[in-house]
Amino acid sequence: MALGMSMRSSCVFRASRRFKSAGFTLVELLVVITILGLLAGISSGAYQKAMSKASMASEINAGKNLIQAYQIATTENGGRFLPAYDASAKDVKNANGKPIVMSVVRARYPFRLAPYFNYQLEGTVLVNRNESQIVKMMGSSGSMYDYGLSVFPAMGINRYLVGGYVGSGGTVQYPSECIQSQGQADKAVIVFASAGDPEVDGFEYVVSPQGPAGQWSSAKWKKDSDPGEYGHVAARYNGKAVCAFLDGSVRVLSIDELRDMRLWSRNAALENNPNYQPK
Repeated sequence: MALGMSMRSSCVFRASRRFKSAGFTLVELLVVITILGLLAGISSGAYQKAMSKASMASEINAGKNLIQAYQIATTENGGRFLPAYDASAKDVKNANGKPIVMSVVRARYPFRLAPYFNYQLEGTVLVNRNESQIVKMMGSSGSMYDYGLSVFPAMGINRYLVGGYVGSGGTVQYPSECIQSQGQADKAVIVFASAGDPEVDGFEYVVSPQGPAGQWSSAKWKKDSDPGEYGHVAARYNGKAVCAFLDGSVRVLSIDELRDMRLWSRNAALENNPNYQPK
């Protein structure tokens, strides 16, 4: 009997030792938790980076679609560039084929350019987050939604230097600076660029760093910078913006690179002057 009890006790003791050796000490648990945290951080960072690249790719594609439509519009209008803003515009329709009543909506570029990309607003005017932001502010349909689309396209147009701001009487602001026809397309300048304001990833126009109609802040671009201080250009892709040029090319450029007026103005390019100031 004593021998049997002794053997059982020995077995229990050995089993207990095996059980304890299979467990984790506090130090081991902390190491595991730390490693899991690091892996989670790496995965989150990789995910965010991948999403940013996907968003930028979508806007690059939008830039290609917009500049192609702009080139078609130029050809079909006898070589005249589509005005960035045209207060005299009439008979402009929305994506549902209904006439647009509000004059400011007709005047802005999105719905006047829309026939040349077959009213495919997704991937041209609407890119990534700006549609949901517009819907939140203006609703999902009706005249206010159209208003929002006209004000907040993902990419703004180089209003004063390409196509021009046309008043109700048909006059163009800054005519000596603005290129208006294909005959002046000897220099490839920016037509569209990633745009925004503090609330929406989009805005109807962009302004070059030296104007006309204002100058950019001299401060370095930060993640929380107000695009309004940079001519409504939004460098939302890690400090860079997508830009579509008159020659059909699309490039991704930093705010510092975009301070070069030769990218914006034909006159600056002709003079080879990166600090050119419109007269």
